[in-house]
Amino acid sequence: MSRTIIACFDDQARSDSAIGDYAAWAARRIEAPLCLLHVLEQKVITHEDYSGQIGLGTRERMLEERTEEEGRMIRQARDEGRQMLEALKARLTDDTLTPQTQQRHGVLAETLREQCQKEDLLVLGRCGHQHDHEDESTSLGAHLEDLAQHLDVPMLIAPARFQVPARAMVAFDGSERGLEQLSRLVKWGWLEGLETHVVHVSEPADKAPAERGAELLKAAGIDAQPVTLEGDAGRKLPAYAREQAIDFVAMGAYGHSSLRRFLMGSTTHRLLEAMPGAILLMR
Repeated sequence: MSRTIIACFDDQARSDSAIGDYAAWAARRIEAPLCLLHVLEQKVITHEDYSGQIGLGTRERMLEERTEEEGRMIRQARDEGRQMLEALKARLTDDTLTPQTQQRHGVLAETLREQCQKEDLLVLGRCGHQHDHEDESTSLGAHLEDLAQHLDVPMLIAPARFQVPARAMVAFDGSERGLEQLSRLVKWGWLEGLETHVVHVSEPADKAPAERGAELLKAAGIDAQPVTLEGDAGRKLPAYAREQAIDFVAMGAYGHSSLRRFLMGSTTHRLLEAMPGAILLMR
């Protein structure tokens, strides 16, 4: 599925970030190269209007001082970002993995669109600047919802604390596209060794899709069980995942199903917030 795993860090990230741990876990699992990308966000800078209050020479001097100060702050943030990347690289490197590092300065969404190829996997934090926030249900990253809806690459969304995944849930809509995504999960080894719940939500309940999906996984040697739920997918899926202590969720971001509406519609934020563990959004 992926040619390169790109783990994205903002200007508040730390070298002990769980984003790095999930990216390294994914890189080893699907045997893909890992790039640690620090994006120093370009902010819109506005200058106060001093016209009419002070003289021309004074105004020019104040603008020069402001420009110099902004330049100093950018250089400092860039240096701190480099140090964070090097510390993170040193922490994640072992005999099986040697991450590359890269630093970019620009608008986050535009930078990621330029950086990511279609089959790359983008790893982002769920909590954004509040990366150590204890209550994940109220701290979804500011950019995450927009990127999930508009960036056309697979995404792994990392929670604040790293835990080696042991129990997986695949939100399966029963479509042919969903079967293709299940096959890709198997092909790339995402579910190997994980207890996997293939969950289908509909109204009224329909057992056939989940059983079909679980059979596909069992044929590939995956420990899979079908689960059928009835009701609202946006509520049922997170509730089931929490009840079963699921720590890795895979779901398609496209399809002709209620999942598409949840992921592309107004409740994306609610679904991503409520789901526990790491979330793999497939395309």
